[in-house]
Amino acid sequence: MDKALLKQARRLNLRNGGPNCPIPPIVLMTDDQRLPDPEPAIRALPRDSMVIFRHYDHPMRAKIGAKLRTLCRAKGIPFLVANDVALALKLDADGMHFPEYRALTDPGIYQRIPEHFMRTSACHALTTIRRLDLIPEATRPDGVLISPIFPTQSHPGANPMSRTDIRQISRMCHMLGITPIGLGGITAQTIEKLRMSALASIAGIGFSGANTPSTR
Repeated sequence: MDKALLKQARRLNLRNGGPNCPIPPIVLMTDDQRLPDPEPAIRALPRDSMVIFRHYDHPMRAKIGAKLRTLCRAKGIPFLVANDVALALKLDADGMHFPEYRALTDPGIYQRIPEHFMRTSACHALTTIRRLDLIPEATRPDGVLISPIFPTQSHPGANPMSRTDIRQISRMCHMLGITPIGLGGITAQTIEKLRMSALASIAGIGFSGANTPSTR
C-alpha cells in the first residue's frame, strides 16, 4: 500500500476521529469487476484497516467471503458484509454495510441486525444523512461513506460532490457521532486536498500502487 496515502489517512483519522475512532484510517472495498481477487490487496493492508466485502454478483460470493473472512480474522482486521444480513451472520462477520437506498427506503434495517455489529452506510447526498439522523442513536451507523469525493473510474464522467455538500455532511456526521469516511478517487495525490477536511477515514478499492480510485 502507498505509504504516503497511509500516512495522510492516519493523520486524518487521529485529528478528526480521535484515538477511539470506531472506523480505522483505511477501508478497503471489494468489487467483483475491478478487484475480482481481493486477497493480495487485503494481505497488503496495515492492521489499522477494515474490509467491506461486496462482490454482489459473484456466483461464489459465499465461498470467497468465507476465505476473506478467515484472512481478515488472522490479520485482526474488521470484516463487514455489504447488504446481505444472512451472509454476514453465516460468516460471523464483524458488521454490515448498506448501500444508500437501504437508509432511504428501509432505515429500520439498522435495528434488525445484531447489536454488536459495526455498521456503515453509503451517502451520496444531504438527504441521506438527514434520514440517518432519524434513526435511534444506539443503532445509527458507526461510519458513513461519503462519495464521490473526487472524479473516479467507477463512474467515468460523473461529477463529484460539491465541497459544500461534503463539508455539511461531514459536520452532520460529527454532530451525530458518526465517522465521516471519504470515498471516490482518493489517491496519494488527491488526499493532499483533504488535509483540512473533517473526514476521518478514507475508502477505496484495492489501494495498490497508483490504481487506487474507488466506488460507492
